[in-house]
Amino acid sequence: MKSKPFLFYPVVLFLFIFLVDKIFLLPIFHDEFLQAGNSVFYFQRKVLKDRLLKDPELREKKLSLVFGDSRSYPFSYLGIPEPHNKNWTLYNFSSPQGIPMNSYIQFQQILDSGITPDFVILSLSPEAFDDSKGFILSPFLRMGCDKRCIDTVWEDLPFKEKWYYILDHVFAIRSIEFNLSLFTSRLKHGKMREYKSAYNQEYQLINYTKGEYLMYGVHANPIEKIKNDTIRIGNLYMRSFELGKSQIPYLEKILKITQDKKIKTLVVWPKVFPGYYSYYEKFHIKEVWWSPIEVLAKQYGANTLNWNIPNTCDLFNDASHQSALCFEGQMKEIWIKYAER
Repeated sequence: MKSKPFLFYPVVLFLFIFLVDKIFLLPIFHDEFLQAGNSVFYFQRKVLKDRLLKDPELREKKLSLVFGDSRSYPFSYLGIPEPHNKNWTLYNFSSPQGIPMNSYIQFQQILDSGITPDFVILSLSPEAFDDSKGFILSPFLRMGCDKRCIDTVWEDLPFKEKWYYILDHVFAIRSIEFNLSLFTSRLKHGKMREYKSAYNQEYQLINYTKGEYLMYGVHANPIEKIKNDTIRIGNLYMRSFELGKSQIPYLEKILKITQDKKIKTLVVWPKVFPGYYSYYEKFHIKEVWWSPIEVLAKQYGANTLNWNIPNTCDLFNDASHQSALCFEGQMKEIWIKYAER
């Protein structure tokens, strides 16, 4: 029988790719390798925690912490109304796809460092509770969850996410979400140093103050553009929405901590464009998701605030995010009704 070496070509190719992939295990790709969006935020939140621990203002002012997803990026100490701004500071740890699991890990790390806030704003979105969407959990698991964190959350991860996590460690390039087009662009224009925070403009904007991102959603876009975005994200998030079980335990852990430590807590449901909210109505989100959260929050002595009601700010950057122009009034409402109450 004649030899057929070509049958081994796929195996050789696989082994070659597998070995090349191990380049992405080098520390340079994990210590500080900023691409865009997700990786910038998750890296900055680690820096922000260190800045919080060294902030001399904490000796003189009360501390508020914000946890959540991109819908709470604009919450800022700059919005704390007078005269309360003389007595308060605020750090915003909201993250892309900021699921409660991520908020709990960040909160616990801050507490373990010896910092106890006076007020916690926990922003929640129903999309974060959908375990069937791998892209909801993956940013946190890849960029915000170290070995100790994985040991904490592993038993609560859906099987599919456990499988993806294992693949991320078999194929290292997956774990850093390598953006080839961004790499090519930076290489072409001589901007490779932007992988470092000192030269990354997006990082500088986020790191300039205390974690808020006022540049995100600063405009109120035309209604037609927002309606088109509504169809896109409605199909993306809501067409196959499933209320999962992985995040509720971490929401409850946060609430139990704040109750035990007597930390004032506000659970917020940020407003979305009314056209997108109609998708929520179709899946009875208020009844099956928000109402149980209200009950849980009340059980642990926390307040709740649902902005998806008439006569609240109707300026939107896109279907999923209010304009940052809304947040000055919203911060005033929060401080007068909840923080200082």
